[in-house]
Amino acid sequence: MREYNIPVLVHFGIQGGGGGIAWHENINPLKLHNVAKDFPDVTFVVPHFGCAWIRETLQLCWACRNVCIDTSGSNQWVAWVDGDWTTKKLFRKYMETIGPERIIFGSDSSYFPRGFAVRYLDDQIRDCRELNLTHEQQQLIFGGNAARLFKIDLHAGT
Repeated sequence: MREYNIPVLVHFGIQGGGGGIAWHENINPLKLHNVAKDFPDVTFVVPHFGCAWIRETLQLCWACRNVCIDTSGSNQWVAWVDGDWTTKKLFRKYMETIGPERIIFGSDSSYFPRGFAVRYLDDQIRDCRELNLTHEQQQLIFGGNAARLFKIDLHAGT
């Protein structure tokens, strides 16, 4: 991917609903650590806040500045992990750990069988507002970071 200068999305964690994958040795996001270290000029994106691997995804992002987190989806997996996690608490923790420049909404949204659900976007915007994220921070998370990674000119035609 280095030669194409495009980000790489790697899906870790719980896969799918009933009948999906709940455990496999390769669903731990820390499996990406050595690869991310070996390719520091490649941006890696881990969707859904790491999908139940919160601690490990935070460790990975802390250790590897070329790893970003995606927030897309329902994030219903928070009901199956220890602790009192909510999407709002995840936003707070990732903001504290990696800041808004490496948090991306929506890069894995198109893969849902039911398509994009605007409710998830609305819920996450509300969470960010309740956390008092600045307008600039929200702009990065909900468009600016993706535009930078995918080389989209948000001001084209204006």
